[in-house]
Amino acid sequence: MIHNRHDIADIIIPATTDHLGEVRRFISDRMRTCGCNEFEEHGVILAVDEACSNLMLHAYQNDPSKSIALRIDISDTGIDVRIMDTARPFDPSSTTLPNMTSYFEERRSGGLGILIMSRVMDEISYRTTDNGMNELLLRKKRRP
Repeated sequence: MIHNRHDIADIIIPATTDHLGEVRRFISDRMRTCGCNEFEEHGVILAVDEACSNLMLHAYQNDPSKSIALRIDISDTGIDVRIMDTARPFDPSSTTLPNMTSYFEERRSGGLGILIMSRVMDEISYRTTDNGMNELLLRKKRRP
């Protein structure tokens, strides 16, 4: 469980999909202050929503006793969203992206979260912090 440490996070939520609306509102509220266009805002919200829902469902099995921390930093050059957790480490860049032709031919559903994140965001990186937390960084560069 992540304790209420505002030095690392702007918001800490229980790791259940019931709280995804809170995540979307948090990102939307913060992005409205940065002058981003609606397309950029919705893309970042979608990428963060995908990352958080993957954590909630796959890493934490929707366990309300676990939590996810988010921090957003907005500058003239970009938007950095950090998603932090204490689940078993999982680096999304280690996953092979699906072949979309076979995906549709096989009429599959789901499993596109990492692909969506990689298409919407300019950079995705993953690390384990010095204090043992997992940190997923989603970066969107700002266009002049």
